[in-house]
Amino acid sequence: MILDCSSKTLFEIEKEGIISKLTDELRKKDPDENVLSKILGKLGDSELLITFKYLEALGYSNGENYVKQIYVKRRKNADCGSSFAKEIFNKTDSTALDILPPYSFIIEFAFTLGKPYISKDDENFTIIENSIKREKILGCPYIPGSTWKGCLRSALWHEGMKEDDEQITRIFGNERQNNESFRQGRLHFFPSFFDKVDYEIINPHDRKTRTGTVPILIESIPSGSNSKFSLLYVPFDLIGKEKEESVKQMLEDLKVIAKGIVAMFTVYGFGAKTSSGYGIASNNVKNGKVYTDMSVKIEQENKAMKLPENFLQFLNENGTVKGELIDNSTGTLLSNKNFQKRKTEHGFLSGDEFSKFKRWYEENGESYMKSLSVKHSQQNAGEFASFTDLIDLTRAIADMNAQPDTAGGNPDE
Repeated sequence: MILDCSSKTLFEIEKEGIISKLTDELRKKDPDENVLSKILGKLGDSELLITFKYLEALGYSNGENYVKQIYVKRRKNADCGSSFAKEIFNKTDSTALDILPPYSFIIEFAFTLGKPYISKDDENFTIIENSIKREKILGCPYIPGSTWKGCLRSALWHEGMKEDDEQITRIFGNERQNNESFRQGRLHFFPSFFDKVDYEIINPHDRKTRTGTVPILIESIPSGSNSKFSLLYVPFDLIGKEKEESVKQMLEDLKVIAKGIVAMFTVYGFGAKTSSGYGIASNNVKNGKVYTDMSVKIEQENKAMKLPENFLQFLNENGTVKGELIDNSTGTLLSNKNFQKRKTEHGFLSGDEFSKFKRWYEENGESYMKSLSVKHSQQNAGEFASFTDLIDLTRAIADMNAQPDTAGGNPDE
């Protein structure tokens, strides 16, 4: 927990009589929960923490539990303040590929937790002993890039890839043992932030009585929570290498990384207690994209690009409809009747062709404009709506850009 600089000190809390009122009530045989709640309700989160540590030092275990109850009720309904962090850290811009080495790519998507996520914070000065990991400055719950890296590597290990595999080493790097063997990996991970927390309860049972007496609170991210996953692949070590080998390695790595992402999110999980089912995401994602400087052809875009030659007369060079074919009062294409009135004036010949063009543009105009932006940009973006789609997309990218195998000579001979 991050202490609020404006919160009261223990001496100020004592001076106001809060500590004495609290300890007086706790000394009673049957402390009144309503009275304790009223006393503790006057304290902020940081002041609750200070009071909790004070009661802990004095050995008031029941007082500690009351403080925990108040704190848990507050945090379950509170916004964790991750909006600023998301604004700063989650701005993955595909134009970054313009300044990165060739064959770099970005994979990003918004995911939803299907099961709660649990982690362990490094901070020990807390009310909840098993608290979720929080960003040091902002104090909001998050998954750091280092955690994503470790979980993805673990998922690929579960999928059968060995630690000493050359592909694993070039993707993730290795340990810095000496200057000769150290190798930096090609993957870079962005942190993921969350808005809400919840609490899981574990109640260990006594072996003799088979009953639990001391429930353990574990802070978690509840199922249904949303966040964003982003990774960047930069093959800096391929600079100056042969194009064929560079393309081959990049496409191999893309497929393996996608396979690992799907396994991590849907099968093996991420975070703590994954063997108990925690840290699993739903199959569907939002705004899933793969940005790369390789060719990415979406079926819908291919369809939209198949523009009949005779339709070009109705379009400007940038793909927009010519102004004289737009009804100024509605902002839409002219009706067939109005086109017949104006066609000679603007040099058009056939009303039937315009009628066919109008039907085509109403169905495919938006996709056609998107396909033009993809065609003329240095980065191509493939979209996916589920983890299953991600596998299909990366395979399609690999198949479209695979280098021809000429090892056996010229196949045309």
